[in-house]
Amino acid sequence: MRRSLLLLLVLLAATGCTYRVQGEPVAAPPPPLAIETPRKTAGIDPCKLVTEKELKPIGTLQFVPAPRVEMPNSCLFTLKENAFVLVAVPYRSFDESKRIQSKGQEVLTGKHATWLSCGKQEAEMVCTATIAVTRTESLMVAIGMGGGVSEAKARDTLEPLGEEALKRMPAA
Repeated sequence: MRRSLLLLLVLLAATGCTYRVQGEPVAAPPPPLAIETPRKTAGIDPCKLVTEKELKPIGTLQFVPAPRVEMPNSCLFTLKENAFVLVAVPYRSFDESKRIQSKGQEVLTGKHATWLSCGKQEAEMVCTATIAVTRTESLMVAIGMGGGVSEAKARDTLEPLGEEALKRMPAA
């Protein structure tokens, strides 16, 4: 009986070590991303997502809003008051912005996950909001303000611009 029990334990131990999992490992799905209403990005004119009325608290347009050649799907609003607003859609994913702009923080814009990153660039305070509109695309709204503007002031000025631009994008 002892021998049988010992043999059984040896066999169980040996067979337990030979178990193999079939197939290739699969990556875990990404965590859910807050997107209240997915938005269409194709064919959107970024120059129509922000209005002069919304820019009024920051300043007045110096030039007609125009696309930036070095940034596809973008529109630059240059203001007389040493400030600018840049809008781009479609833009890279929320996750990619989070990876690239590691010093940013996650916030919400109209119940959409937003990666907010602010910092001094030369003599300007620049804040960029990457607002998730799908899992793989976003709306980017950025503001640059000179004259010693604080990060909090730039961030607070950017927030309503992002909210209004998001509202103007059609639902997917």
